[in-house]
Amino acid sequence: MAQQILTVPETLKDKTKYYPVGNEWIALPELNELGQVESFNIISELHKGMIEFRGAPQQPILAPFLAVDGREQELTHFQWTRLVDWIPRFQLRAPNWQLQGTVFCPNGWRGFVYLLRITNTGSETRSITLGWRGNWQSTAFTVFSTRKSLGSNIGWYNRWTRTLTFEHRAGLPVVGWAVGLSEPLAECAWELGGSQGEGELIAAAGASLPFSMGKTVKLKPGTSYELALYLAANREADGASTCLVDLQRQGWPKLLKKHTNWLEEHRPVKEHRGRAGYLCNLNGFFSYFFARAKCLDTENTVLMTTRSPRYYVSAAFWARDAYLWSFPGILHIDPAAARECLTLGLTRYWSNLPNHALYIDGTNLYPGFELDELCSWFLALAQYLKVTNAWDFVDERVVAACQDFLAKIAPWRGSLGLFKTFLSPTDDPVEYPYLTYDNALLCRSLEVIAGVLQRAGQLEQAEEALARSFELKRNIQELCITMGPLGPMYAWAVNDLGEVQLLDQPPGSLQLLAYYGFCPPGDPVYRNTVAWIHSPHNPHYIPGRFGAPACEHAPYPWVSSLCYELINGDSSRALEQLISAELDNDLACETIDPETGSAKTGAAFATCAGFLAHSLVLALQRGRGTFGGGFPI
Repeated sequence: MAQQILTVPETLKDKTKYYPVGNEWIALPELNELGQVESFNIISELHKGMIEFRGAPQQPILAPFLAVDGREQELTHFQWTRLVDWIPRFQLRAPNWQLQGTVFCPNGWRGFVYLLRITNTGSETRSITLGWRGNWQSTAFTVFSTRKSLGSNIGWYNRWTRTLTFEHRAGLPVVGWAVGLSEPLAECAWELGGSQGEGELIAAAGASLPFSMGKTVKLKPGTSYELALYLAANREADGASTCLVDLQRQGWPKLLKKHTNWLEEHRPVKEHRGRAGYLCNLNGFFSYFFARAKCLDTENTVLMTTRSPRYYVSAAFWARDAYLWSFPGILHIDPAAARECLTLGLTRYWSNLPNHALYIDGTNLYPGFELDELCSWFLALAQYLKVTNAWDFVDERVVAACQDFLAKIAPWRGSLGLFKTFLSPTDDPVEYPYLTYDNALLCRSLEVIAGVLQRAGQLEQAEEALARSFELKRNIQELCITMGPLGPMYAWAVNDLGEVQLLDQPPGSLQLLAYYGFCPPGDPVYRNTVAWIHSPHNPHYIPGRFGAPACEHAPYPWVSSLCYELINGDSSRALEQLISAELDNDLACETIDPETGSAKTGAAFATCAGFLAHSLVLALQRGRGTFGGGFPI
């Protein structure tokens, strides 16, 4: 008998607050509460994962500094906000000065801007030194876990571009980056490795490569001074330094205005809706920029769980994550990006779509057949068509995918007329092979396929697919409904003997049956099932202030469970919990503490953030009488 091996997350110990920000090219997942950049990263298709640039534990790769009249100031106790519900901004007030910091990654550019603004609020002219210190100590590769590269970190002053230029080499260059200021470096103070030499400084693996950049000005009472640091990355150092020059030529005011205009236009909730609207927009943007990315080396778009190393299986692809969770949030922000995600599912990810986890390029990473993942793309397609009515997307590729899908599911049909899966939505082995939830998704997928084939003029095949959907639905209702303690309910799973298992798993909950259109929300069997999931009869229901269903994979309240309540349950209760919960500093995580509401497992969960944003949109629309559940064609 096969071993029941579970791959489960560890509980979070670090209580540091982070303010991640990024764009399609570059991400800063660990901008901490002191304004320090602990790491930034890019995505490499050649390496099939994420390349990170890091400092040392007490010496971040980039940190602001301020000196007033020659005395360096302690930069702590920042007050943080998010400009346009996304761009991190801090304020620090002292008796005679005020410091503001803004970090943003403008769309379309391979870099970011760190802007500092100092204001003299005193009555005397002050000598102000403003700048950043950095320490590049390690370059790391991340797929699931993070591993340090054994190559060398190299830095030099690039006289041609007048930038500090860096490159990681393992033989030939692997990746490069560069930094500069909004003021010419010739008019600023800078150091690399403790001096202003122009030769290459080579730091072996694990050794530090320190640098600093700053400017001293005289500041009269009531006046301010702004200094911006630009950082750009590319395949090697010359490309990075020229991308930096382009950022400098654009200038931070233009870049910031263009970026904030884009954010304003694409916010899922544009009107003021308090903290609920803020959480919706923040998590929507987090998913948009952290669950999808452009590879720095090939310029291809890829999808992933998250670009943050704080998540325990980051920088890898799950079809479920991409198409059931992240996709709805992306669709609210940018239908064109959602369309691109669907295209990637048809091309890059299609052949291995039902396998547990893939590398970002679509090749196999973690084997194991999952029926819900195979169905996920068609459910996303249905949602896209309902929202956009863009039937031009349905071409011969989509028709071919329908036919291939039907071939893929054939070997998994069991003797009961239900379909098996090897792994459950928690990515763990199943005890009973026929999951009600998975079969319900398959039932809906067959309906979507029937609609596509009918549109393509293949009427006979469309009727056949629809008949298979009706047959499967009948089998589910005959075999997967059992008598529970609260009345007839859907079982989690059944086996070949017809025995049932009462269970629920938040990553693929029976609470979603109505959302996906398998049954109406008022169906008594469905209502009994939902009531059982949220009752003491469910051995994995976690009580508490932030009580919610859990599962063996992670025995704490799941954020996704609160999302389901927003959609088809006690939405006012769930909304109150989410508004009160700290989550992962307002970002979606896998689970939360039942009493505090702070992240317990799975921090920086970008794909979950997409579904959280989507759920909040639906809940807020319902409050105005415009809610519509499900998305049938």
